[in-house]
Amino acid sequence: MAKILKGVSVVEFLHPEDREGLRRLDAVPGVKSFLAETISNIRERFVTVEMMGDGINITQESYPELYSCLAETSKILSIDNVPGFSTKWSYEISMGTEGVKHPRISALSGAVDILSKEEFSFLLGHELGHLIAGHIPYHNLLITFYTPLINSIPNAEMFLALLRPLLLQWFRLSDFTADRAGLLACQDINVAITVLAKMSGVPRKYHDSIDVEAFLRQAERFEQNNRNWADNIIQNLSINTACVPWLVVRAAKLYDWYKSGEYDEIIKKHTI
Repeated sequence: MAKILKGVSVVEFLHPEDREGLRRLDAVPGVKSFLAETISNIRERFVTVEMMGDGINITQESYPELYSCLAETSKILSIDNVPGFSTKWSYEISMGTEGVKHPRISALSGAVDILSKEEFSFLLGHELGHLIAGHIPYHNLLITFYTPLINSIPNAEMFLALLRPLLLQWFRLSDFTADRAGLLACQDINVAITVLAKMSGVPRKYHDSIDVEAFLRQAERFEQNNRNWADNIIQNLSINTACVPWLVVRAAKLYDWYKSGEYDEIIKKHTI
């Protein structure tokens, strides 16, 4: 069973590239108040209504096993307020988070069925990592840029011009931090890498025989041979290609962090 990490802070596992991207975004004048007053509130209300009308609300009463998994993962990462939780039908391994004041994690039913409890905890930890790192307002804004909703928001054009290039450069880098949170949640590097391998496309009939070391060798070779090229592509991905999240790169980045010793330091420092 994963250990509770008392007092762990996102500063301790924030990826350097993510940190720099957030610094640049936060430096845009008025951006935080703009997001708080417009995008965050609007999308939060929208998703709450959508998931109540076209999804399943997960609570302690309705689906206690699923809710307990989120509650336990939140406790491991020192998150006192458990986010809202919903599921929606689709047979992919995926989750997303919307809202800031009243955040809600939405899991696709495929993630529930395909993943083990420990693997599901990694994915939940990943989403909680986005939440505590302050990624969600910017994620919501980027998504909104590609919906009709953007046309109804005051001053959107000005912020669109200022933020779009920064957001597109940073968007996928935020996953590097979130994956670290996922590892801290499940506390098993093999589990974390297995989830990324499954999401990368391992056929379901081979899920019981995934070769984690082979997947890591692929990730290592990719990093060695394509580092500069891949970084350039990743930093310019748009929301239209978000369905291709470069999972092999994420596995390489996560495993490098695990090998660095920083993960073990956090576990030792905060275990109660």
